[in-house]
Amino acid sequence: MFFGIPRDQGIIYGIILYGTAAIIIAMFVRAIGSWFGIDERYAIIRFLARLTDSFIVPIRRIIRPVGIFDIAFFIGWFMVITMQHLLLQALPKGW
Repeated sequence: MFFGIPRDQGIIYGIILYGTAAIIIAMFVRAIGSWFGIDERYAIIRFLARLTDSFIVPIRRIIRPVGIFDIAFFIGWFMVITMQHLLLQALPKGW
């Protein structure tokens, strides 16, 4: 097992696994940053915003924040995790 990729799975499995994991981590860091008032003045937050806005902004148009909680992050996070599981289950062995 190399970095958590099973031996019978291939490189595409790893790309999907780690690509979606990177998006999930970026969403988490951006959410934590917004709770502490770290906005897009910082380059890392601007980068994370560009990476995650394609998932968050369409959800925000439909569901507005509830108090201090931005539910769009949680829904986006759930959707990315669901997409990851569905893609990994759809791959044939060795891909």
